[in-house]
Amino acid sequence: MDCSDLREALSARIDGEDPGLPDDVLDRHVAGCPACRAWVERASALRRVTLIREAPRVPDLTERILTEVPAPDPARWGLRLALAVVALVQSGLGLAELMGADVGHAEHGGLVAAVHLGNESGAWNVAVGIGLLWAALRPSAASGLLPTLSGFVVLLGIMSGLDLASGQVSAGRVVSHGLIVIGVGLLYAVHRAEKSRAPAPPSADGLPEPGDTRTSSGPVEGPASTRPRRRSFPHRPTGHRAA
Repeated sequence: MDCSDLREALSARIDGEDPGLPDDVLDRHVAGCPACRAWVERASALRRVTLIREAPRVPDLTERILTEVPAPDPARWGLRLALAVVALVQSGLGLAELMGADVGHAEHGGLVAAVHLGNESGAWNVAVGIGLLWAALRPSAASGLLPTLSGFVVLLGIMSGLDLASGQVSAGRVVSHGLIVIGVGLLYAVHRAEKSRAPAPPSADGLPEPGDTRTSSGPVEGPASTRPRRRSFPHRPTGHRAA
């Protein structure tokens, strides 16, 4: 076999194909033939050049992105501070009940039942206070507390109205539940304020397509089928978090 036949087999081996000859035969010929050895080195280098190339240059769009994306509104502390005050007062009432103080929540019949119901009421008040305080510190948690506390307030209002109408409780006892009603109202207000702070997802118009090197702020035109579709429901952007 001459060098041309062996070089065809060497080329197949470089490309990862079956050379048709044993490797020891090819290696022995390359070791003894300087011309084929140089040819293998050039072919291997050429293959690397065809497989690896420099990444295309892309424009720096940092300034354009920071200019077009609106900054989030500053946090409003008024509602959150009011919610924190209600949370602390609510927790204080619960702790006072657990310690045996009379705060107007012990109007139950029977000593054992009164102690047990007082402990339950105190534990619930402490839990509600902790939840409201957590929502004041982390407004994103308000949405998770609203269903439970709203349902509780609605049922509590119905039952309290029935008990008041039948004379089983006094008006002062019913009025004492007004604090949790205020807390749920502030919780809803904090939830709405936090939801309004989330910026709307940016439109796909104006985003550069792959390979676009223009730095102007004009929209990038393209077929409608290639533009990403916007979801019908908003997603909370990760950039809205305190990073």
